[in-house]
Amino acid sequence: MKTIDVLLTETCLRQKEKTALREKVGNVWAETSYASLLQQARQVASGLQAHDFAAGGHAAILAPSSSRWVITYFGILLAGGIIVPVDKELKATELKHVLSDCAAQVIFTTHSYLDVLLEIKKDLPQLQRIILIDQRRQKSPQNRKVFATIGELVKEWHLIREEFHLPRERTAALEKLADEIYHLLLPEEGSTGKEKTGSDLFAPLNRLRQKLTQQIELLNFEDLQGAEPPRSPSRQTQAVAIILYTSGTTGRSKGAMLSHANIISNMRGACQLFQLNQDMHTLSFLPINHVFEQVCGILLPLSLGGTVSFAESLKKLVPAVFRVFYDRIMKTVQGQAFSRLLYRLPLTKPLVAAKIRKKLGENTTFISGGAALDPEIARGFRELGVKILQGYGITETSPVVSAEPPQAPKLGTVGPPLEDVQVRINHPNAEGVGEILIRGPNVMLGTPLLGRMKKLRN
Repeated sequence: MKTIDVLLTETCLRQKEKTALREKVGNVWAETSYASLLQQARQVASGLQAHDFAAGGHAAILAPSSSRWVITYFGILLAGGIIVPVDKELKATELKHVLSDCAAQVIFTTHSYLDVLLEIKKDLPQLQRIILIDQRRQKSPQNRKVFATIGELVKEWHLIREEFHLPRERTAALEKLADEIYHLLLPEEGSTGKEKTGSDLFAPLNRLRQKLTQQIELLNFEDLQGAEPPRSPSRQTQAVAIILYTSGTTGRSKGAMLSHANIISNMRGACQLFQLNQDMHTLSFLPINHVFEQVCGILLPLSLGGTVSFAESLKKLVPAVFRVFYDRIMKTVQGQAFSRLLYRLPLTKPLVAAKIRKKLGENTTFISGGAALDPEIARGFRELGVKILQGYGITETSPVVSAEPPQAPKLGTVGPPLEDVQVRINHPNAEGVGEILIRGPNVMLGTPLLGRMKKLRN
């Protein structure tokens, strides 16, 4: 069995010109080929290694779903690192817990989360670097010198103000003028349309931002990328690849350590069950830190040579979404007298269903998980000839445990376990309800805390 990065590298070399990733940039689909994906990921790996990131190091990603998120993910693996995808909805306290618990040395993020990270960085001594992955125009080397000089001026100004006890009301006008000059020198944002960062040149967080930039602890994505080919670390497939934090049912979130073998065995099982190939095309709209989206929506299609398209906006994928989706389809059908009549008649109903399938895509398959899918909604989709299958899994199982086979779906079930996965209900009651026990190559290695305890015992 291969490691995840080796598997992805082989696909990139085999499918060089094919589109791997697609996302909307300024209302236009921007595409990343497999060749470009590999090239950029290698640059990330080389940059990490050039900044003393060693194999086995922990690198977190805190950012919205995007092509650059995937490139970063791949690059960390190529550098021999362990990835910690972080939920971007976490509050500062829980974020600090996650980054501390996994001992993250590097975090890739965007400007949206920078202030929160700067506020908690003092409590994270192991966090060496923050890397911004926003799609932004690079500053020229000349501008870098200008910004470094401005940082020194601000530093000297604070020393003077403190030494001579200058009142704030006397310095406010000068600081405002300096702040305006600073903002005029800032580069334009990318296509996001958001305001420029660094809203107050003299604010404590901005001072910290400038200090970290000068110490090369705060980097832009473009500045990280290395020019030399990355070194290929030697790893076993049983080595940890990803740590995913899940709250479960008890207390604070805990990290599930998933190995390369865990992830790849699960992808192989899903690939065999659904008979997938390089024609696979997924629409990614779940938060990418979720294990299902990460493994089944991103890694699986990329390992086969498929394509991943990132949706512009659809925050959650739960069974309730399918109800809303189905209701909208039926509202459209029932809203027009002619289509309503055709749908009611047995002879013409297939014509309406065929038109709906054409709009959705003839070979589109929906997968539902996270909670029970209403059998009536599943039945409604199937009457339209649209495939909708239900599955079950959790973070700790990489994630898929079972799923309805496309060839023999059964309403109201989550299908049989994947190949090599065993499931048993422990001490079931009269209704068959009990603790679910799972065994298989997809089951996690443990948690970071258990890993540290094991090292101490050894």
